[in-house]
Amino acid sequence: MTKAASHKHCIVCGKTIEETETFCDEVCESKYKSAQRRQTLFFLVFIGLLILMLIVPVILKTPQG
Repeated sequence: MTKAASHKHCIVCGKTIEETETFCDEVCESKYKSAQRRQTLFFLVFIGLLILMLIVPVILKTPQG
């Protein structure tokens, strides 16, 4: 069995890359950053909705008068 040279794989597409690299090219890097921004946006929206779900019932229950 032949041993392969020490290497890593691109975290987006899986292509073989140098050990010091994280992405194989700028396209994969931009895809990764875009996905990270989208994930952060969804997380913030989720937290916002959760806070609304906790606060709105309290506001609606307070006596008015």
